[in-house]
Amino acid sequence: MHQKTPLQEFWFYFKQNRGALIGLIFILIVALISILAPYIAPFDPTEQNRTALLLPPAWYEGGNPAYLLGTDDIGRDILSRIIYGTRISVFAGFIIVLLSCAFGTSLGLISGYYGGVLDTIIIRLIDIMLAIPNLLLTIVVVSILEPSLANATLAIAVVSIPSYVRLTRAAMMNEKIVIM
Repeated sequence: MHQKTPLQEFWFYFKQNRGALIGLIFILIVALISILAPYIAPFDPTEQNRTALLLPPAWYEGGNPAYLLGTDDIGRDILSRIIYGTRISVFAGFIIVLLSCAFGTSLGLISGYYGGVLDTIIIRLIDIMLAIPNLLLTIVVVSILEPSLANATLAIAVVSIPSYVRLTRAAMMNEKIVIM
């Protein structure tokens, strides 16, 4: 009998979950749009057309089919701006997950492996972070650093660290018990 690899087994169960498949398809579409933005956007997102100010979407009265979602107050195509905006959103989301996963997993491993006073200090700091609402903590971090996309990304990554720390710490402590 043929033994399935872990990846084959994962895919077998994953494709049975309709919600997961729909989510995967959505993520792939957004990623594809962000990669192909220069080729699929109908206009340059910064190009201004002074003859087409505040046009409504094409399906409204007064709309122009050339500007499917309309234009803004200085004549820029809204659809093109949304398409190019996906690039920033996907990049920021990737960086947030990468940073929070790297730091959270590292802190969780250190906390779970060494235990003692170090574990207590790390977990109490995580408890303090969890006691403050995420949005409030993000706003505080951004206001301390100064408002920018990089600082907002960093702030959201910092707020996302506790879940990774707790999960990794619990797994590490479980492995320590099994080994001993």
